[in-house]
Amino acid sequence: MPNAAIVTGASRGLGLALCIDLLARGFCVAALARSQGEGLARLAEAHPGQLHWLSTDLSDPEQQDSAIARALATLPRDGQILLINNAGVVWPIAAAGHYDDHALRHALSLNLAAPMVLCNRFLADTAAWADRRILNISSGAAAKAYPGWGVYGTGKAGLDHFSRHLAVEQATSANPVRVAAVYPGVIDTDMQAEIRHAAPESFPALPRFLALKQEGALDSPATAAGKLLDYLLGPRFGEEPVVDIRAQP
Repeated sequence: MPNAAIVTGASRGLGLALCIDLLARGFCVAALARSQGEGLARLAEAHPGQLHWLSTDLSDPEQQDSAIARALATLPRDGQILLINNAGVVWPIAAAGHYDDHALRHALSLNLAAPMVLCNRFLADTAAWADRRILNISSGAAAKAYPGWGVYGTGKAGLDHFSRHLAVEQATSANPVRVAAVYPGVIDTDMQAEIRHAAPESFPALPRFLALKQEGALDSPATAAGKLLDYLLGPRFGEEPVVDIRAQP
């Protein structure tokens, strides 16, 4: 039976690149995203029966609850199974005291609550798989405080610590899941473009991110996806619960 993967935030950027790479490696993929977009539509045409797009808004608690069951229903029930929690949002970019309350709740629901719920359901619903792995896409903002990024950094820091808890719990499980929160580096995605349009007074680190783009220091989504999947599928994945991919050999 072919191996299988669930990828969130799959319609563009890193998520789409992960789907492309996984398909090339022979995986069946359940791609979760609010809209299909041209990229996923082309992939579905090129890989009928191998790629399954599931319209999913992971900021909605009800859709968080059902996402794993819906995804697993499209995938083979044997072999290796991966969960890649990639969906996320960088807004609101502002100092505390200036957040839009709706944007704050939306960001924490998508960046932290959704991956926690998906991990919970994944652990409960994949007991039949012998090789289960969870990759939580995190960020260096989880470890370093950037003015204006309090909401984003807090969500990612929570995801890191949740991954540590999962790793400790799974170490004593009869059928342990390998898990890690991984910092992928700085990638040339739509999220980076959004960051570069932040108001300078709200995000003092803006010049650094503008310079990264100007200097060609951003990884392409395809390059970043390849590094992440090589690590995820390799023998060392899960040895550490929080990892910076740039520090890996």
